[in-house]
Amino acid sequence: MSLSMVYEERKREGFINLDPRTKLFILLAGNIGVLIAPSLIYELFLAAIIVAFGIFHGQYKYSIKISGIYLFLVAVQILGPLFLDGILRLIIVTFAVFVRKIFPCAMLGGIIILTTRVNEFMAAMNKLHMPKKIVIPLAVTLRYFPMAGEEWNHIKDAMNIRGISSSFLGFLVHPIMTIEYIYVPMMISASKIADELSAAAITRGIDNPRPRTCMQRISFGFADLLWALIFLTLLIAGFFI
Repeated sequence: MSLSMVYEERKREGFINLDPRTKLFILLAGNIGVLIAPSLIYELFLAAIIVAFGIFHGQYKYSIKISGIYLFLVAVQILGPLFLDGILRLIIVTFAVFVRKIFPCAMLGGIIILTTRVNEFMAAMNKLHMPKKIVIPLAVTLRYFPMAGEEWNHIKDAMNIRGISSSFLGFLVHPIMTIEYIYVPMMISASKIADELSAAAITRGIDNPRPRTCMQRISFGFADLLWALIFLTLLIAGFFI
């Protein structure tokens, strides 16, 4: 089964299915919360809520994986100054802090992309009366990342057969080969995917000026209110802690 098909199927899993407008509010509140985080404890709690948000949406493996990466970055930040010294400590700890600071935003954005269908998103944006100059690029972006991920897996599988690893260690061992046979093809594929998605969207009438119809029902429910209040409470707490 292709990643695109898995992408569509995963959205039907989980305990909740929030309105895309609620997800946009949660994304905004979460990003502001990360930006104003008064302490590491607050940021850890916010990251835990984001992981729970992903689990409730059925993204179990993704949530566990990203939480493991985040905890590793936190561990590097805390333990790095104790075991490293000099320029090595400066480089590694600074990099870990920088990535850790923006990682919760990426976590939340990834969950929303994986659980939001393009037709749901378009219907929600129409209800908000958003201009198509904004809606169309965002709708194409929602489909871009799953397709780019699928292409990345194809390239990795092909190069693994030839004994070329896409890991960081493989890059250190064979940097030129890794760039030539993995990263360059991925960049070319990424450009082609963008063109193909744009052409497909236009073919399906995404720029049709007439009012858009959608078979998917878009409405707010109790889960929308609950999760919006959770993230709003966290955001307000960040200003006063």
